[in-house]
Amino acid sequence: MWPEEDEDMELDSPKTPLFKFIKSKMTYSGSDVTLNKHDRIHVKNREEANSLPLGDRINLRKEFIQRRRWVVDLEFVFAMAGIILMMIETELYITHNISKTSVISLGIKCIISVTTAALLVTICINYYTVIQIKVLDVGVKDWKCVITTWMVCSLLVEIIVCVPHPFPGDYNIVYTSPVGSKRLVSIDAVLSILMMTRLYLVGKFAVVHSRLLTDTSTSSIGTLSKVKINTKFVFRAAMTNRPGMLIFLVMVITFLVNTWAMRTCEIYYEPSNSKNTYLETMWLVAITFLTVGYGDATPSSYCGRYISIITGSMGVVTTALLVAMLARNLEQSREEKYVFNFVSRMQIESRKKNAAANAIKNVLKIWSLRKHGAGESKDIRKYTDRLKHALKEINVAREEMDHIGDGMLGMVDVAHTVDRIGTVVDRNAHGQNKLEMRINSLDMRLSNIEDKLNEIRTLLSAKFR
Repeated sequence: MWPEEDEDMELDSPKTPLFKFIKSKMTYSGSDVTLNKHDRIHVKNREEANSLPLGDRINLRKEFIQRRRWVVDLEFVFAMAGIILMMIETELYITHNISKTSVISLGIKCIISVTTAALLVTICINYYTVIQIKVLDVGVKDWKCVITTWMVCSLLVEIIVCVPHPFPGDYNIVYTSPVGSKRLVSIDAVLSILMMTRLYLVGKFAVVHSRLLTDTSTSSIGTLSKVKINTKFVFRAAMTNRPGMLIFLVMVITFLVNTWAMRTCEIYYEPSNSKNTYLETMWLVAITFLTVGYGDATPSSYCGRYISIITGSMGVVTTALLVAMLARNLEQSREEKYVFNFVSRMQIESRKKNAAANAIKNVLKIWSLRKHGAGESKDIRKYTDRLKHALKEINVAREEMDHIGDGMLGMVDVAHTVDRIGTVVDRNAHGQNKLEMRINSLDMRLSNIEDKLNEIRTLLSAKFR
């Protein structure tokens, strides 16, 4: 163990140790890097983080990623808490006729406002952590260099999406119904439905906890392959591994959220409608989501009509994903195609052999009948027709055999073939280069031998003169 040294010791002195202990912490002398007992990197000056060794930079990046995961967890908790409290306040207003100015309603809305403020703060902290990670990855000192227009727009969009919520108090607006009647209605219905857009944080929460994003090997392979391991990559991987489960969850969440939103709109703005029950609303959302639209149930308010448009759009997108998943699952795999083509070839060969045998038998029958003087009898015409049919089957089998493997090769097979051809070409080129080097070496040796022979001839000629 090194003894604890005074912090004012001169760095140029030969007595200064490489490391010193200050309050049980090992500190590198003359640096802003501090190492504690748990091997966590603490950089006092973040601009000097790029001067760290590679191992320390990797550990610091892991620390930033872990911090970002915690921040996203807090975002998820605050968003879900606000949505749950908003739904409780709305149901109390609808079912128990609690006034918007009552103590219960004001208390719940105040808590919602607090969770909203905390959510906005965590969103800003999340982007700050992302900037730190990018600064460390790119290796720049000025954090402004890594900020892009897309990042600024994303931050503004997230703030705009997460700000709407029912504010404490009773705020009314003049509402004009589709039939033309005007009355004062609360604005909380629109704010409550807009608050449901915070559910995008569920996907963000699932992405940051995905093993594809947290695994170091995946990030390394993605960096080497120039592939971004982001939300889009994780979503595509989920659609590849468990497409049915993902589409089912999207359909269920869409159905439940839109049912609640439709019912809230109809009760707030068209309270006189007797069909504002959960069952009637679920039926309306279902036929809109499936793009059926029988016409027996329609939304009565403008808010409900907007929800119907969103529901129909999401139904079209989900149906397209479902059709794509079914088409991919019904398609044969490469191994199944090989087996199917092999069995098909065997069956066609058997059919071709049978047709050839029938043709030979019919030819022999015709020859035998004509040998016995049957002439153009009915039997000869019968066997002639059979012979033509057998020859036609042989031609059909030959054509099917020629086209049976046309759809078997895919892009993967072509890519493997190209790789093998490239490997063979490189090997041949390498061998050719070696052969050329050997030929050049032999030429040089032959030139040296020729020069020496010329010298010997010159010496001999000079000696015997």
